[in-house]
Parts: sequence; structure tokens; C-alpha cells
Amino acid sequence: MKALKPYIAEIKEKFKDNQDAQNKALGKLYEDADQNPLSGCFTSLAQLPIFLGLYRGIRLLASDGVLEEKFLWIPNLQGPVSPPNYNGLDWLTQGWVSTGEGLPTPPLGWETTLAFLVMPVILVVLQSITMNALQPPVDENATEEEKQTLESTQGVLKFLPLLIGFFSLQVPAGLTIYWLSSNLFTLTQSLAVKAYFAANPPEIELPEYWEQMSEGKAFDDMTPDERRKATEAGLRVGPSFDDLVTQSRFHVFVEREPFRETTDSWKRAEEMKSDIKLSADLEQWILSSGVTALGVEQEEKKDAPTNGASGEKEEEKKESSKKETVVAKKDDDEKLFFADKDTKEEAEIVA
Repeated sequence: MKALKPYIAEIKEKFKDNQDAQNKALGKLYEDADQNPLSGCFTSLAQLPIFLGLYRGIRLLASDGVLEEKFLWIPNLQGPVSPPNYNGLDWLTQGWVSTGEGLPTPPLGWETTLAFLVMPVILVVLQSITMNALQPPVDENATEEEKQTLESTQGVLKFLPLLIGFFSLQVPAGLTIYWLSSNLFTLTQSLAVKAYFAANPPEIELPEYWEQMSEGKAFDDMTPDERRKATEAGLRVGPSFDDLVTQSRFHVFVEREPFRETTDSWKRAEEMKSDIKLSADLEQWILSSGVTALGVEQEEKKDAPTNGASGEKEEEKKESSKKETVVAKKDDDEKLFFADKDTKEEAEIVA
């Protein structure tokens, strides 16, 4: 997992505003690296049934009185809670006898009581050393929230050794010895593993598109196979819409209907205002005076050819009407000429 930390930090930074994409990318990272983030919990969970079975077995053996053997300085493995009169911490808190001279005497006597107390004290000290050895180093690139979470966790774990020591006072000495030997083995194993990986840093082979993302390579520069795999992993890289708006600076204007308050598009946008989110740069550009001036200029350009065309049509209509008038007048003159001619001929015939 240590080798994946740079990639995990990269993913969290890239998708800090999109939790779904972040979870998807982290899942893809663990899948490609063939790692399980919960694998460290399996060892602890596997010890739980062993501990419960051992605890139950030692309690039963202690109640039957078959664990009377001594171990080092401990009088027997079934004490100090095995006799019927000693339940929990009663062997330490109840039955003290005052002789009138000096301190009161515990029910088991000072020698036996101190012998049983030594093992829990050693267990608390060894548990504290083990926890400090297993504590992960502080990540300098961690966010403030992650640092606060780590500090809170460490503050709670400081009391864990005391809690284990308190429990060890209420169980047979044989179970305390198991706890002590287990902590000693865990500490030795952790120090050996840390020393090995410090000399041999772990390396994990990942598909090429993870390296492309870390190097900031543009999505279009990838091969088709790299683009496909990166897209499946939710790792598409490239400029965002805000970056494109900033870079473009609107050097080229497209000939289109201006997006003004009088247009239907603006009205629809106002009705759907809760569903439409424009970037600050785009909204400022839309509402700027430059857009209004651009719209007026476009309107003038649009109206100019229209007025010219209508003027030409009117001129054509005038010319056409003039021609029609001339033709009509000519026809009328011809009709009058022939009418006068016929009248003269008829007058001559009558005469």
C-alpha cells in the first residue's frame, strides 16, 4: 500500500470535488495493483476466534484446578482469579487485612499479589512500544482534515494499553502470558518488515495510463487503448471547461442570435435557472456590454442588406410601372389613330 500512496494522493487531489469519481478511481487503482485495502484487517480478525477459544479454555482449566504449575515468578497459571472467592478484581480490592502494624495485607499476601501484578505491567509497557512501532509516519502531503483525523485516532489509541492491562488483571495468568508473547512476536515482526522494505522499497506494476495521469499527459496524446482504459477507470485527463473558457478569451465570435433578455433562449434559461449553471466567466461575458454592442452590430449588418434589397425591388417596380405606362399610352394612341381613320373613311363613303 505504501507504493500506491503517490497515486492515491493524485486521485484525491484530482477528484476532490467528485466523491463518486474518486471512489471509482481508487477502486480501479486497487484492482490494477491487485491490492486490497482491507487485507491488513484479516490478520487481526483471524486472531479473534483463537483468542476467544483460548480464553474460554484457560478459564475452564483454571476452574478445574489443573493449571497449578509455576511459570517464572508467577505462582500458578490459573491465578489470581480462579478460586471461587476471587471474581474480577476482588483479589486486589477485597479482603485486605489490617494487622495494626504498617500497611494492610492483601488477601493473597504481598509476595503473591506483586508476582501477579508484574505481568500486567510488562504487558502495558510492551503494548505501548508495539503501538508506537506500528504507527504510520506522518504524511507531509496530507490535508488538514486527514491530519486532524490521525491526531484524534492517536489520542484514542494512547489509552488502549491501559485498557488491555486492566483486562489482564481479571483473567488467569496463562492468558496474560499469551497476550505478552503475542505482542512480543508482533513487535519483532513489524520491526523486521520495516527494515526490509526500507532497504528494498516495494514496486508495483500498473498499466501505462496511470503514469500518463501522473505526468499530466493530455488525453488526446494517448493511444486509443490507453484512452479506453483511462476512461473505464474514470481517469480522463485534459483541460476542464473553465480552463478552455480562460484560454479561448473569445477571440472568434460566431454569427448567431445574441443571448439577450429579449430572446426566447433567455426566457427558457430563466425558467430553468435552477437546472442551468454557467461559469462565472461565461456569465460575465454574456452580460457584458461587448455582447450588446456585438448584437447591435450584427443587427445592423443584418438590416443593411435587407434595406438595400428592398430598395432595388422598389426601383425595379417603378421601372416596370413606367414601362407599363408607356406601353399602355402607346396602345391608346394607336387605338385613337385607327379609330379616327375609320371615321374618316366612313364619312367619305357617305359623301
